[in-house]
Order: sequence, then structure tokens, then C-alpha cells
Amino acid sequence: MSNPLRGESVLRAGDTEKTLVFDVNAFCELEADTGLGLTDLIEQLQGNPSFSLLRSVFCAGLQAKHPGTTKAEAGTIMSDAGVEEITRALQSALEAAMPAPKAGSTNPPRKRGAKAG
Repeated sequence: MSNPLRGESVLRAGDTEKTLVFDVNAFCELEADTGLGLTDLIEQLQGNPSFSLLRSVFCAGLQAKHPGTTKAEAGTIMSDAGVEEITRALQSALEAAMPAPKAGSTNPPRKRGAKAG
């Protein structure tokens, strides 16, 4: 069972289920693999992402629950799952990993370099 509060989502691929997890380790792996920081990665994903980027994101998301999955294996899983299932699982996991701030939050995120009050 997936845990959406931890950036997890289950994906059906053929006869199997795979769990995507987008945690700190996944984002660090993506940064190292793609050279993109989190903001740039999100922009790329919201635009017109390449299959190479999607496969890298998908592969990084598999590592927590399916360690050692290669990019080639991730691509095969993606092919087995299909575009609609991949899109649903990636969106669900990524949105859970980076939820929008709650309306009326009294602690807005600090700007980089801001000094403590």
C-alpha cells in the first residue's frame, strides 16, 4: 500500500505493482543524474519533458522500494504500464512529496539568505 504523505504512489505495470517514492534520496539522485535542481526539474516536468527525463525521474522514484533498478529496467516498466498510468503515478507521488503550502499558513517559507528575526 502506498503512503501519499511520504511521496509514494503505486503503479501497475503488467502483472506487477511498483511503488514510486520521492524522498530526499530520490531528489538527490535526480539532481546528480540530470544536473537539475528541484526548481528546474519541476519546470522541466511541467513543460514538455523528454522521455529521457521522465525515465530518470521514474527510475529515481523506484530506488527506495526497488533498489538497483536500472534506467533500462525503468523504461521497460514504463512501457508495460503505459502513458496514462505513468502520468497518474508520477503526478500523485510528486504532488505528495511537495504539497502546496496550506492556505493561511502563519509560517511562510523563508527566503534564501534571510536572517532570523
